[in-house]
Formats: sequence, C-alpha cells, structure tokens
Amino acid sequence: MRSTSSTCNHAAKRIIERAFNFRRASRKHWTSLAQHGCFENDRSQSWAPPPKSKRLLSQDSRSASTRAQERDLSLTSTHSLVSTLDDQVLKRARTLLESSTVPETVEVEGLFQTCEVFAKLIAEETQTSPQTPTSQAMPASNLLSLEENRHVPRARDRGDVFLSMSAKNAAARAISSTAYGIVTDPKIYITPKLLSAYVNIHSLLNRPQSLPEVFQLYASKPFPKPKTSPLQFTTPNPNKPTAHIPISVADAALSAAIRTKDLSLCFDIIDHSVCTRAFQYHKLLRRAFIPISGAVLAPFAIYKLALELSGHLSNMDAAVATDVLFAGILAYVGFTATIGVVAVTTSNDQMDRVTWASGTPLRERWMREEERMLIDRVAGAWGFPQRSKRGEEEGADWEALREWIGMRALILDRTELMDGME
Repeated sequence: MRSTSSTCNHAAKRIIERAFNFRRASRKHWTSLAQHGCFENDRSQSWAPPPKSKRLLSQDSRSASTRAQERDLSLTSTHSLVSTLDDQVLKRARTLLESSTVPETVEVEGLFQTCEVFAKLIAEETQTSPQTPTSQAMPASNLLSLEENRHVPRARDRGDVFLSMSAKNAAARAISSTAYGIVTDPKIYITPKLLSAYVNIHSLLNRPQSLPEVFQLYASKPFPKPKTSPLQFTTPNPNKPTAHIPISVADAALSAAIRTKDLSLCFDIIDHSVCTRAFQYHKLLRRAFIPISGAVLAPFAIYKLALELSGHLSNMDAAVATDVLFAGILAYVGFTATIGVVAVTTSNDQMDRVTWASGTPLRERWMREEERMLIDRVAGAWGFPQRSKRGEEEGADWEALREWIGMRALILDRTELMDGME
C-alpha cells in the first residue's frame, strides 16, 4: 500500500510539473511575439507580458479580453456588411421601386442575383459561427495533452471575423423585405428565373413564410403593358400551362418549410404549387401530348401498313387481307400499350409512407404523382426516421397530417405495406 501511494504521489507531481512547464513556455512564446512587434496593430489593447514574479492572468480576465476583441471584430464586420448591403441592394431597390416606368427584366434579375449572393454569405456565416465553450474543470488527462495542443490556432489568433446574431438577423430581414417588396410591386413582372431566385434567397435565409403568397402572385398577378402611360395592366389566366410552378422550385420551397418545422406552411406550399390546374395542364402537355398523338395516329399508320402488306399475299383477297392485318396489328399494339399504361400508373416503388387509396382512378394517380411525392416527404420529415418505429407517432401535428392526407384520397402508413405486416 505504501509503495502504491508513493507511486501515485510521484505521478501527480509529474503532472503538476508538466503543466507549470507548459505555462512557462507559453509565457516565453507570447513575450517573444510582443518583442517582435506582432501586436503593434492592436491599439485598443496594449498587452505586455507580466513580470516573472507574478502569475498569469486569471481565467476570467482572459475570457473578458477575448470577448472584447471578438466584439470589436464583430462591430467592424457588421459595419462593413451593412454599408455594402445598403450600397448594392437597398439603394438600387429604392430607386427601382420609386420609378414610375416599368424596369427592365435584366435589371430586376441582376438585383436578385446580388441579394442571392448576400443570402449565401449570411447562410455560410451562420453555419461557421463559433460556439461559446463552457468552462469545465480540467482533469489530469487534459493537463497531459496541453503541450500537444498548444500549436492549435484559435479563432481569435487566426483573425476570423464572425458577425453578431443581431447583425445577421437585421441583414436577413432587410434582404427578405427588399425581395418581397420587389415581387409585390405592380410594375414588376415575375419571370420564372425571378421566382427561382426568390425561393432560393428565402430558402438560404430560412424565411419561407411568404412563398405561398408569391406562388399565387406568380400565377395571377396582373402584368403591365409595355409602352403605356399611365400604366395599364393585363389580367392573366391562372390556369394556363405557363403559369405553373416548376417542380424543382416547389421542392426547394418545401425543403425550406420542412427546416422551419411549420406544418401549415408545408400544406400551403403544396396547395399553391403542384395542386393547381396550371401544373396539371403543363404536365399533360409536356408528358402526355406525344403518347396521345401517337395513339390517335396509330390506326392510320397501321392501316397504311396493312394495305402495303396485303399486296404481297397471293392466297387471299386483297381487301380481306387488309382487314385481317389491320385488326391483328391494331389489337397487338393496343394490348401492349394498355399493359404499359397500367404498369406506369400502378408502380409504387417510389412510395415510402404515403400511398393511394383503393379505388383511385389510374389517370388521377398519374396526374397527382408529384403531389403524393411531396406529401410523402412531409410525412417522412414529421415521422420517425427508423422504420421499426413507424406507426408509433402521436401528437396534434401528426393527427392533423393524417387527416389532411386522408382527405386527398391518400393513405398514411398502409398497414399491409409496413414491415412485418405483409
């Protein structure tokens, strides 16, 4: 027992001596830096090494000086950000909104590109902001690793500049309100590129609350007639295919709403994007126009082919051969096309938690597949990510989501499709 206690005392002495040696070496290092003029640019703090007979600054005084320096850096960076934002965005936006003429589309899109750049800077700054460390007692293992970690640069030593939270919120609020004021101005015509930039800006700023309203404006906002004084406006048709919201834009808007954990906002984004008649008409023209045209022209092409083939048959009358060949080829093409349509409209490999209710027409399933896909994303975001826990969700939001899905001829977590319930 005596030998064990002496061994522990000897180890403790070695730990304490090693810690004091590190402090002494650290003091010499900062003294040499000060002698070489490394701190001449810092006029606000005249730092000098303490005399050897005194101890180093306490932990509280060092943390106070660190906070003061970071506050100075934050104020400097905040002033630079506000001045640059005011010069490049706010002044241009005020000039554009106060003008009585219709601005050029290129000018408005350029202003939105600048807003997008500032939004990216704020988003990157938010992701890389340092976390305030908590003061904890150092165990013996941390004392042993002090000498190894002394060369790791701190954020204060590297000269990193971080914005304060109030500056980020003020800049984000200014950019968001400026973009909203531009798209709601009667003189501004919302183009697809402008809509995509608006969604990207508010997605980066985590402020998607205005996206459903802007989606509705994109389809129904009156646009000004060119070369008219005073300005005259034309009311568009919100159901025409050109007024649809692209699926990529709707997906980005829904991702921003999911990050904010706002269920009602997710509902509004889905209702004003993929549930509109304009989106369905656009999908019908874009993806079903060629197959429908082929189905209409197929009988004429088949009859022409049967007429040509009947001329090569000598054991049958030409008219009878034409009718037989036409009926056979048409039946083959029709049956094959029908099997293909059924396979496309009934495929469910892409479904996760939301499936179609029994009795839903196949044409409706195909037309509303994007709606089901986005609703499936919302259900996956609000439910448990583990497949083994699916079906155990509860709460007001989950019940509201289940009821909202049920009113759309959809089923959330069909029992026979869950794991272990086949």
